[in-house]
Amino acid sequence: MKEPLVTIIVPTYNVERYVEESVESILNQTYPNVELILIDDGSTDATPYLLKQFKDKASITLNSVNQGQGAVRNQGMNLAAGEYILFLDSDDWIEPEAVSGLVHKAIETQAEIVRFNGQSFFDGGATPKQLGDYDFSEVLEENKIYTAPNVLPKIQKSYSASPCLYLVKKSLLTENGIKFPEGILHEDEYFSTLVFLHTKKMAYINRFYYHRRYRAASTMTESTLQHKQRSFESYLKIFKLMEEDYTSSQYNEQQKDFLKRQLLSIYNGLVQSPVEPALKKQLKNIESITAKDRLRIKISRLRTKYLKGPNK
Repeated sequence: MKEPLVTIIVPTYNVERYVEESVESILNQTYPNVELILIDDGSTDATPYLLKQFKDKASITLNSVNQGQGAVRNQGMNLAAGEYILFLDSDDWIEPEAVSGLVHKAIETQAEIVRFNGQSFFDGGATPKQLGDYDFSEVLEENKIYTAPNVLPKIQKSYSASPCLYLVKKSLLTENGIKFPEGILHEDEYFSTLVFLHTKKMAYINRFYYHRRYRAASTMTESTLQHKQRSFESYLKIFKLMEEDYTSSQYNEQQKDFLKRQLLSIYNGLVQSPVEPALKKQLKNIESITAKDRLRIKISRLRTKYLKGPNK
């Protein structure tokens, strides 16, 4: 039987120092049936030139205008012919046996998504305070198949927004109309929430297949006032998208509970965001967060602060 096709989607933007390592990690996969889609998002450095060397091994699209990662990933999904999809950020890399291990697990379990671990490393400059690995082994087990209604509670306890940390069946995305929101930061939060809401069967491999690079001036580490404001506005848009889902009739009570927890988490982040008070005035009119919810968030925040202590 022919191995199912796996599409790997890699958006690129001004990553001339890292993109070759990232692409080579895909081309060096032990799995034989991979479709590689590289889409450059209007880079102004040498990235488009470097991509051209892979023209015989990948589908390459060079956008003239920067659209943002959400739009480019959607563009890649529209082009994808694979039965399974894997996302990779263009400054990260994956282990040679990653695709093979994930696909065989998916076939063995008939899972719609297969999750795995990620290892973080920092590339130059000061190390971020919260640099850490994505290790889900304390919650998930390799020898189990997680099915509804037990799959969502497990996801809730091992939540990570990054779509780079799971292999997903393309049909799960197309049948449920799941796409990335465009024109904002943190688009992963909404996309992965929808993926998890619609997952009926999940598997897990306790391997660090993914290597995530943290670097200065990236979306993950940028800390300018302008970036903080855009981050706040993006999270507020994501909140409103989730709020629409929460108030709709398409999800059951368990799914709505998951959505509510996501809403509370994002709201808590918005309240604590270091932006101008004028921006935060928008939070006062949010109806899905009740007075009881606000009290719970405040108590939780105080408890966390107390446990950390005054000098930590």
